Amino acid sequence: MSTKKSEPATQDSLVHPQVATFFRLAYKNHSQWSALGSAFFVLVSGGMSLAWGAGFAIHSSHREYLLLTFHMQVAWYATATLGALFGAFFTHRLPQQPIYILCSCLVIASGILFLAWPESPGAVIAGRYLDGLANGLVFVPALSTAGEIAVGGVRGLLAATVEQLSSNTGILMQLLYTAVWQVEWNVAIVADQVHGVLSIIYGVVALAMALALCVESPVHLLTRANEQKAVVALRHLQRPYMVTSETLLRLDEHKLYVSTYREMGWWSSLQKGLPSLVKVLAHRLLGSMCLNLVIWSALYETASEVMSYFQAWPYVVFGVLRWCGCFCVAPLMDTTGRKSPTLFGTFSLGIFAFAFAFLVARTPHMIAALVVLFLLQFFAGVGQCSSAVYLTEAFPLSLKPHLVAASYVLEQLTRLGLCSFSPLESDIIAYFYVLGGLSMVFFLLGIFCLPETKVIPLAEAQQKFSKWFNKDF
Repeated sequence: MSTKKSEPATQDSLVHPQVATFFRLAYKNHSQWSALGSAFFVLVSGGMSLAWGAGFAIHSSHREYLLLTFHMQVAWYATATLGALFGAFFTHRLPQQPIYILCSCLVIASGILFLAWPESPGAVIAGRYLDGLANGLVFVPALSTAGEIAVGGVRGLLAATVEQLSSNTGILMQLLYTAVWQVEWNVAIVADQVHGVLSIIYGVVALAMALALCVESPVHLLTRANEQKAVVALRHLQRPYMVTSETLLRLDEHKLYVSTYREMGWWSSLQKGLPSLVKVLAHRLLGSMCLNLVIWSALYETASEVMSYFQAWPYVVFGVLRWCGCFCVAPLMDTTGRKSPTLFGTFSLGIFAFAFAFLVARTPHMIAALVVLFLLQFFAGVGQCSSAVYLTEAFPLSLKPHLVAASYVLEQLTRLGLCSFSPLESDIIAYFYVLGGLSMVFFLLGIFCLPETKVIPLAEAQQKFSKWFNKDF
């Protein structure tokens, strides 16, 4: 009888084994996402701020100040950099929950400033300062510990969701409300107040998750010689909420990870981390070149040539395709792997960057150029999705927060530089040729240098990254 009853379930799992496995993993490990849910929503607000600062805020009353006022240009990036430096110091020294609570409150305060004083440049600048500080402060602990919280089978999905999908969701939200907003509506609320309302919502949700669902990294607890609390943390990061043989196996894996780097000196860690930093930094900087004022200018100029007057629907297509690129690839991080989607996305990005530059320079017909620019954003989402996963896997434990912070700081400084001037058409064409060239160089070097790190322990992933050359797929 028992054999007959089990037959349908067995046949079901044979027909749809991958789907069954995915949902089983999602159900069992959803607490790992919840533990980082607060960081996700803070980083969604950061995605909105990135898009706002890159020019995607045409209905903002402060749009002209963004280029004319140095203070407004640097506000978000300066405090994001400062927050990352603070985050590097506090990660693995202080519990995460107070940091997440503080960052959530900063996002709420930023939203209140946008909502209450949308016409005041000083209030908007202060709001961008607060949001930047929150994002920089939350980025380092979230990305440093994402790999420590997640099991190997969902580590890629978790890291990509928490950082890349959140940022692209924020970008999409900024572009959506920018697209649907009409100044002739003559309503009491202005566009920047919508930005404020959304930031408040994200901040409140992040605060609730930080208070109720945050779980400390077991690795952090083991580095503090608190094995009992590490077991409790592992118990809360899986279903059922009890100590099982799998819990103890994960505890042993984390112990091995901690012991591997406990005796390693600062200089040895830096030597092992340098190749990782170069690879991750190249990957992240390429991503920062795909959303900035030059990209916005290219979209605006191309769409204006296609239509008699500029409409906002290209913003929607632009944001949706970028988000879809990331959304489609994130679930593949632990099955297909990290390396193949990265190389495919980067190669496609380079092809479309060259194509866009060629079309703008050689032909008066801009419809094809606009389509190419949309597709470029889709493949930017595809190629950049793994950069978050690599951040959480690449660095030695003792220097991980500092190297994650270094990557983030250099990325934001690059974004700031690219958002600080208004490009001419010749500048746009040259920029896309450079973007295409750099994408192809990264693609070729990535074949030989990027490691494949799916479903292996963190210590093994870092060992792979510490080698300059990795030809595995």
